[in-house]
Amino acid sequence: MSRYYKRIEKFLRQEAFNGFTKEDLFIKTFIPKAWGQDIAALSNMAEALRNTKNDNNFGSHSRALRSEKMFLIDRVVQFALHPKVNPWKKDISRVNDFNHYGYYLEHLNIILGCYQDVADDKYLELNTRVTKYLREESLTQENAHARLIPHVKMRWAADQAAIIYSLWLYDRNNHTDYHIEPKLRWIEYMENHGKHQETGMYITEVMGVKPYSNQPRGCSHAYMCYYMEHFDSVHGQEQWELFKKHMMVEGYFLSGFREYLPGYKGKWTPDSGPIIFGIGVAATGLALKPMKVWGEYWQDRMCSVQRTVEWGMVLSSLLGLLPFVGRYLTIGDDILSNAIKLCADTTHQKYC
Repeated sequence: MSRYYKRIEKFLRQEAFNGFTKEDLFIKTFIPKAWGQDIAALSNMAEALRNTKNDNNFGSHSRALRSEKMFLIDRVVQFALHPKVNPWKKDISRVNDFNHYGYYLEHLNIILGCYQDVADDKYLELNTRVTKYLREESLTQENAHARLIPHVKMRWAADQAAIIYSLWLYDRNNHTDYHIEPKLRWIEYMENHGKHQETGMYITEVMGVKPYSNQPRGCSHAYMCYYMEHFDSVHGQEQWELFKKHMMVEGYFLSGFREYLPGYKGKWTPDSGPIIFGIGVAATGLALKPMKVWGEYWQDRMCSVQRTVEWGMVLSSLLGLLPFVGRYLTIGDDILSNAIKLCADTTHQKYC
Protein backbone atom coordinates (compact mmCIF):
# COMPACT_ATOMS: atom_id res chain seq x y z
CA MET A 1 0.00 0.00 0.00
CA SER A 2 1.22 3.50 -0.80
CA ARG A 3 2.13 6.04 1.85
CA TYR A 4 -0.83 8.13 0.64
CA TYR A 5 -3.24 5.28 1.37
CA LYS A 6 -1.69 4.71 4.79
CA ARG A 7 -2.04 8.42 5.61
CA ILE A 8 -5.72 8.41 4.64
CA GLU A 9 -6.40 5.14 6.45
CA LYS A 10 -4.86 6.47 9.66
CA PHE A 11 -6.95 9.63 9.41
CA LEU A 12 -10.19 7.69 8.91
CA ARG A 13 -9.47 5.26 11.74
CA GLN A 14 -9.11 7.95 14.40
CA GLU A 15 -11.41 7.18 17.29
CA ALA A 16 -12.75 10.62 18.16
CA PHE A 17 -13.20 12.74 15.03
CA ASN A 18 -14.35 16.25 15.89
CA GLY A 19 -13.63 18.10 12.67
CA PHE A 20 -10.43 18.87 10.79
CA THR A 21 -7.50 20.45 12.61
CA LYS A 22 -4.53 22.61 11.60
CA GLU A 23 -2.48 19.43 11.49
CA ASP A 24 -4.90 17.98 8.92
CA LEU A 25 -5.35 20.96 6.60
CA PHE A 26 -2.77 23.63 5.79
CA ILE A 27 -5.44 26.26 5.14
CA LYS A 28 -6.72 26.12 8.72
CA THR A 29 -3.50 27.76 9.85
CA PHE A 30 -4.82 30.93 8.21
CA ILE A 31 -8.57 30.38 7.80
CA PRO A 32 -10.25 28.46 10.65
CA LYS A 33 -13.31 27.48 8.58
CA ALA A 34 -11.14 25.79 5.92
CA TRP A 35 -13.10 27.20 2.94
CA GLY A 36 -14.54 23.81 2.02
CA GLN A 37 -11.21 22.00 1.77
CA ASP A 38 -12.43 19.58 4.44
CA ILE A 39 -15.33 18.25 2.37
CA ALA A 40 -13.15 18.31 -0.79
CA ALA A 41 -10.56 16.14 0.96
CA LEU A 42 -13.26 13.66 1.96
CA SER A 43 -14.60 13.66 -1.60
CA ASN A 44 -11.19 12.65 -2.95
CA MET A 45 -10.87 9.95 -0.28
CA ALA A 46 -14.23 8.50 -1.30
CA GLU A 47 -13.24 8.41 -4.96
CA ALA A 48 -9.92 6.73 -4.14
CA LEU A 49 -11.68 4.05 -2.09
CA ARG A 50 -14.19 3.56 -4.91
CA ASN A 51 -11.31 3.23 -7.36
CA THR A 52 -9.50 0.63 -5.24
CA LYS A 53 -12.44 -1.57 -4.30
CA ASN A 54 -11.21 -4.26 -6.72
CA ASP A 55 -7.59 -3.19 -7.16
CA ASN A 56 -4.95 -5.91 -6.87
CA ASN A 57 -2.39 -3.30 -5.87
CA PHE A 58 -4.14 -3.11 -2.53
CA GLY A 59 -4.22 -6.84 -1.81
CA SER A 60 -6.26 -9.87 -2.80
CA HIS A 61 -9.98 -9.77 -3.42
CA SER A 62 -10.63 -11.13 0.05
CA ARG A 63 -13.64 -10.71 2.27
CA ALA A 64 -11.41 -8.89 4.76
CA LEU A 65 -10.28 -6.37 2.15
CA ARG A 66 -13.84 -5.64 1.07
CA SER A 67 -14.83 -5.24 4.69
CA GLU A 68 -12.00 -2.76 5.23
CA LYS A 69 -13.03 -0.68 2.21
CA MET A 70 -16.65 -0.62 3.37
CA PHE A 71 -15.59 0.44 6.85
CA LEU A 72 -13.33 3.23 5.58
CA ILE A 73 -15.80 4.67 3.07
CA ASP A 74 -18.51 4.62 5.72
CA ARG A 75 -16.15 6.65 7.89
CA VAL A 76 -15.80 9.13 5.03
CA VAL A 77 -19.59 9.56 4.98
CA GLN A 78 -19.74 9.93 8.76
CA PHE A 79 -17.01 12.58 8.73
CA ALA A 80 -18.73 14.43 5.86
CA LEU A 81 -22.02 14.53 7.78
CA HIS A 82 -20.38 15.57 11.05
CA PRO A 83 -21.65 18.92 12.48
CA LYS A 84 -18.06 20.23 12.39
CA VAL A 85 -17.98 19.67 8.61
CA ASN A 86 -21.53 20.20 7.34
CA PRO A 87 -22.52 23.87 7.03
CA TRP A 88 -25.71 23.59 9.09
CA LYS A 89 -23.82 22.35 12.20
CA LYS A 90 -26.47 19.74 12.98
CA ASP A 91 -27.81 16.37 11.90
CA ILE A 92 -28.55 16.66 8.18
CA SER A 93 -31.81 14.71 8.63
CA ARG A 94 -33.07 17.76 10.56
CA VAL A 95 -32.18 20.16 7.73
CA ASN A 96 -35.37 21.06 5.87
CA ASP A 97 -33.82 23.67 3.55
CA PHE A 98 -30.40 23.07 1.97
CA ASN A 99 -30.25 26.86 1.44
CA HIS A 100 -27.96 27.00 -1.60
CA TYR A 101 -24.95 25.24 -0.08
CA GLY A 102 -24.07 23.82 -3.47
CA TYR A 103 -20.34 23.49 -2.85
CA TYR A 104 -20.72 21.28 0.19
CA LEU A 105 -23.53 19.30 -1.44
CA GLU A 106 -21.61 18.61 -4.67
CA HIS A 107 -18.87 16.86 -2.69
CA LEU A 108 -21.29 15.16 -0.32
CA ASN A 109 -23.16 13.78 -3.34
CA ILE A 110 -19.90 12.46 -4.83
CA ILE A 111 -19.13 10.79 -1.49
CA LEU A 112 -22.60 9.23 -1.32
CA GLY A 113 -22.36 8.00 -4.91
CA CYS A 114 -18.98 6.40 -4.24
CA TYR A 115 -20.34 4.82 -1.07
CA GLN A 116 -23.22 3.19 -2.94
CA ASP A 117 -20.80 1.87 -5.57
CA VAL A 118 -18.52 0.31 -2.93
CA ALA A 119 -20.96 -0.74 -0.22
CA ASP A 120 -24.76 -0.68 -0.20
CA ASP A 121 -27.86 1.53 -0.31
CA LYS A 122 -27.73 2.70 3.31
CA TYR A 123 -27.48 6.36 2.30
CA LEU A 124 -29.54 6.14 -0.90
CA GLU A 125 -32.43 8.22 0.46
CA LEU A 126 -30.09 11.12 1.27
CA ASN A 127 -28.22 10.64 -2.01
CA THR A 128 -31.52 10.89 -3.90
CA ARG A 129 -32.59 13.98 -1.99
CA VAL A 130 -29.30 15.78 -2.67
CA THR A 131 -29.30 14.70 -6.33
CA LYS A 132 -32.78 16.08 -6.94
CA TYR A 133 -31.92 19.31 -5.13
CA LEU A 134 -28.73 19.91 -7.14
CA ARG A 135 -30.50 19.11 -10.40
CA GLU A 136 -33.30 21.57 -9.64
CA GLU A 137 -30.84 24.24 -8.49
CA SER A 138 -28.91 23.87 -11.75
CA LEU A 139 -31.96 24.00 -14.01
CA THR A 140 -33.58 27.02 -12.38
CA GLN A 141 -30.58 29.28 -13.06
CA GLU A 142 -30.38 31.13 -16.38
CA ASN A 143 -26.63 30.50 -16.56
CA ALA A 144 -27.03 26.80 -15.68
CA HIS A 145 -24.84 27.19 -12.59
CA ALA A 146 -26.25 26.27 -9.18
CA ARG A 147 -25.57 28.59 -6.28
CA LEU A 148 -22.61 27.47 -4.17
CA ILE A 149 -22.83 29.38 -0.88
CA PRO A 150 -25.67 31.52 0.52
CA HIS A 151 -25.09 35.26 0.20
CA VAL A 152 -22.07 34.68 -2.08
CA LYS A 153 -22.55 35.63 -5.71
CA MET A 154 -19.61 33.69 -7.21
CA ARG A 155 -20.32 30.57 -9.25
CA TRP A 156 -17.33 28.64 -10.52
CA ALA A 157 -17.64 26.55 -13.67
CA ALA A 158 -15.53 23.82 -12.08
CA ASP A 159 -18.03 23.40 -9.28
CA GLN A 160 -20.90 23.06 -11.71
CA ALA A 161 -18.91 20.34 -13.46
CA ALA A 162 -18.54 18.62 -10.07
CA ILE A 163 -22.28 18.92 -9.49
CA ILE A 164 -23.05 17.29 -12.84
CA TYR A 165 -20.46 14.59 -12.12
CA SER A 166 -22.22 13.83 -8.83
CA LEU A 167 -25.52 13.46 -10.73
CA TRP A 168 -23.75 11.24 -13.27
CA LEU A 169 -22.50 9.01 -10.44
CA TYR A 170 -26.04 8.70 -9.09
CA ASP A 171 -27.36 7.85 -12.57
CA ARG A 172 -24.61 5.29 -13.09
CA ASN A 173 -25.48 3.55 -9.83
CA ASN A 174 -29.25 3.69 -10.19
CA HIS A 175 -29.93 3.61 -13.96
CA THR A 176 -31.51 7.07 -13.98
CA ASP A 177 -30.88 10.16 -16.11
CA TYR A 178 -30.81 13.12 -13.71
CA HIS A 179 -27.54 14.50 -15.11
CA ILE A 180 -28.53 14.72 -18.78
CA GLU A 181 -30.47 18.00 -18.90
CA PRO A 182 -28.15 19.91 -16.51
CA LYS A 183 -25.18 18.71 -18.56
CA LEU A 184 -26.66 19.82 -21.88
CA ARG A 185 -27.68 23.22 -20.53
CA TRP A 186 -24.30 23.79 -18.88
CA ILE A 187 -22.28 22.81 -21.97
CA GLU A 188 -24.47 25.04 -24.13
CA TYR A 189 -23.96 27.99 -21.78
CA MET A 190 -20.19 27.54 -21.55
CA GLU A 191 -19.78 27.08 -25.30
CA ASN A 192 -21.80 30.21 -26.07
CA HIS A 193 -21.04 32.49 -23.14
CA GLY A 194 -18.23 31.01 -21.06
CA LYS A 195 -15.17 30.82 -23.33
CA HIS A 196 -12.00 32.85 -22.95
CA GLN A 197 -11.66 34.67 -26.27
CA GLU A 198 -7.92 34.21 -26.83
CA THR A 199 -7.58 30.56 -25.83
CA GLY A 200 -11.00 28.92 -26.13
CA MET A 201 -10.68 27.67 -22.54
CA TYR A 202 -13.69 27.88 -20.27
CA ILE A 203 -13.63 30.88 -17.93
CA THR A 204 -13.37 30.41 -14.18
CA GLU A 205 -16.38 32.22 -12.75
CA VAL A 206 -19.57 33.10 -14.60
CA MET A 207 -20.94 35.98 -12.50
CA GLY A 208 -18.03 38.32 -13.23
CA VAL A 209 -17.48 39.30 -9.62
CA LYS A 210 -13.69 38.81 -9.48
CA PRO A 211 -10.85 40.30 -11.55
CA TYR A 212 -10.01 36.78 -12.74
CA SER A 213 -13.62 35.73 -13.47
CA ASN A 214 -13.26 35.89 -17.24
CA GLN A 215 -9.84 34.22 -17.16
CA PRO A 216 -9.12 30.50 -17.06
CA ARG A 217 -7.39 29.51 -13.81
CA GLY A 218 -5.24 26.44 -13.40
CA CYS A 219 -6.66 25.02 -10.17
CA SER A 220 -10.20 25.45 -11.48
CA HIS A 221 -9.51 24.14 -14.97
CA ALA A 222 -7.73 20.96 -13.87
CA TYR A 223 -10.55 20.29 -11.40
CA MET A 224 -13.16 20.89 -14.12
CA CYS A 225 -11.44 18.77 -16.79
CA TYR A 226 -11.35 15.71 -14.55
CA TYR A 227 -15.09 15.84 -13.88
CA MET A 228 -15.99 16.69 -17.48
CA GLU A 229 -14.06 13.74 -18.81
CA HIS A 230 -16.58 11.45 -17.13
CA PHE A 231 -19.89 12.95 -18.27
CA ASP A 232 -18.83 14.63 -21.55
CA SER A 233 -15.61 13.18 -22.91
CA VAL A 234 -15.70 15.25 -26.13
CA HIS A 235 -15.74 18.67 -24.51
CA GLY A 236 -13.70 17.41 -21.58
CA GLN A 237 -10.83 16.30 -23.79
CA GLU A 238 -11.05 19.51 -25.82
CA GLN A 239 -10.65 21.59 -22.65
CA TRP A 240 -7.85 19.32 -21.41
CA GLU A 241 -5.90 19.75 -24.64
CA LEU A 242 -6.32 23.54 -24.46
CA PHE A 243 -5.17 23.46 -20.84
CA LYS A 244 -1.98 21.64 -21.81
CA LYS A 245 -1.40 23.95 -24.77
CA HIS A 246 -1.76 27.23 -22.92
CA MET A 247 -0.89 26.50 -19.30
CA MET A 248 1.62 23.66 -19.14
CA VAL A 249 5.17 24.61 -18.14
CA GLU A 250 8.00 22.21 -18.95
CA GLY A 251 11.30 22.95 -17.27
CA TYR A 252 14.56 21.22 -16.44
CA PHE A 253 13.89 21.10 -12.71
CA LEU A 254 10.14 21.76 -12.44
CA SER A 255 7.26 20.86 -14.72
CA GLY A 256 3.66 21.67 -14.03
CA PHE A 257 0.67 23.84 -14.84
CA ARG A 258 0.26 27.57 -14.53
CA GLU A 259 -2.35 29.10 -12.25
CA TYR A 260 -2.79 32.08 -14.60
CA LEU A 261 -2.07 32.65 -18.27
CA PRO A 262 1.32 34.32 -18.87
CA GLY A 263 -0.26 37.69 -19.73
CA TYR A 264 -2.44 37.86 -16.61
CA LYS A 265 -0.92 39.15 -13.38
CA GLY A 266 -2.62 37.31 -10.56
CA LYS A 267 -1.53 36.47 -7.03
CA TRP A 268 -1.80 33.19 -5.21
CA THR A 269 -4.93 32.49 -3.20
CA PRO A 270 -5.95 29.78 -0.72
CA ASP A 271 -7.38 27.87 -3.70
CA SER A 272 -4.24 28.06 -5.81
CA GLY A 273 -1.61 27.58 -3.13
CA PRO A 274 1.83 29.07 -3.78
CA ILE A 275 2.85 29.91 -7.34
CA ILE A 276 6.50 29.03 -8.02
CA PHE A 277 8.11 30.19 -11.27
CA GLY A 278 4.61 30.52 -12.71
CA ILE A 279 3.63 26.97 -11.70
CA GLY A 280 0.60 26.69 -9.44
CA VAL A 281 0.79 24.11 -6.66
CA ALA A 282 -2.94 23.31 -6.75
CA ALA A 283 -3.15 23.38 -10.56
CA THR A 284 -0.31 20.89 -10.89
CA GLY A 285 -1.58 18.55 -8.19
CA LEU A 286 -5.13 18.53 -9.51
CA ALA A 287 -3.89 17.97 -13.08
CA LEU A 288 -2.72 14.49 -12.07
CA LYS A 289 -6.33 13.28 -12.10
CA PRO A 290 -7.21 14.17 -15.73
CA MET A 291 -3.74 12.96 -16.73
CA LYS A 292 -4.67 9.53 -15.43
CA VAL A 293 -8.14 9.45 -16.98
CA TRP A 294 -6.73 10.05 -20.45
CA GLY A 295 -3.87 7.58 -20.09
CA GLU A 296 -1.15 10.24 -19.98
CA TYR A 297 0.07 9.51 -16.45
CA TRP A 298 3.13 7.59 -17.60
CA GLN A 299 4.00 9.58 -20.72
CA ASP A 300 7.48 11.12 -20.53
CA ARG A 301 6.38 14.75 -20.37
CA MET A 302 3.66 13.96 -17.86
CA CYS A 303 5.98 11.85 -15.72
CA SER A 304 7.96 15.03 -15.12
CA VAL A 305 4.80 16.66 -13.76
CA GLN A 306 4.20 13.68 -11.50
CA ARG A 307 7.80 13.81 -10.24
CA THR A 308 7.40 17.51 -9.45
CA VAL A 309 4.35 16.72 -7.31
CA GLU A 310 5.96 13.75 -5.57
CA TRP A 311 9.20 15.58 -4.81
CA GLY A 312 7.21 18.54 -3.54
CA MET A 313 5.16 16.34 -1.22
CA VAL A 314 8.25 14.63 0.18
CA LEU A 315 9.97 17.98 0.70
CA SER A 316 6.87 19.40 2.37
CA SER A 317 6.72 16.39 4.67
CA LEU A 318 10.33 16.87 5.72
CA LEU A 319 10.01 20.63 6.15
CA GLY A 320 6.91 20.06 8.26
CA LEU A 321 9.19 18.62 10.95
CA LEU A 322 10.91 21.98 11.47
CA PRO A 323 9.98 23.70 14.74
CA PHE A 324 7.97 26.94 14.63
CA VAL A 325 7.81 27.25 10.82
CA GLY A 326 7.01 23.67 9.83
CA ARG A 327 3.25 24.11 9.79
CA TYR A 328 3.54 26.91 7.23
CA LEU A 329 5.46 24.67 4.83
CA THR A 330 3.18 21.63 4.81
CA ILE A 331 0.73 22.67 2.10
CA GLY A 332 2.09 19.98 -0.20
CA ASP A 333 1.59 17.17 2.29
CA ASP A 334 -1.61 17.86 4.22
CA ILE A 335 -4.57 15.48 4.19
CA LEU A 336 -6.12 17.16 1.12
CA SER A 337 -2.90 16.78 -0.89
CA ASN A 338 -2.61 13.12 0.09
CA ALA A 339 -6.25 12.47 -0.82
CA ILE A 340 -5.85 14.09 -4.25
CA LYS A 341 -2.64 12.14 -4.94
CA LEU A 342 -4.23 8.85 -3.89
CA CYS A 343 -7.27 9.58 -6.04
CA ALA A 344 -5.03 10.35 -9.02
CA ASP A 345 -2.92 7.22 -8.53
CA THR A 346 -5.99 4.98 -8.37
CA THR A 347 -8.19 6.59 -11.04
CA HIS A 348 -8.84 4.23 -13.92
CA GLN A 349 -7.86 5.24 -17.43
CA LYS A 350 -10.84 6.57 -19.39
CA TYR A 351 -13.15 5.68 -16.50
CA CYS A 352 -16.15 6.87 -18.48
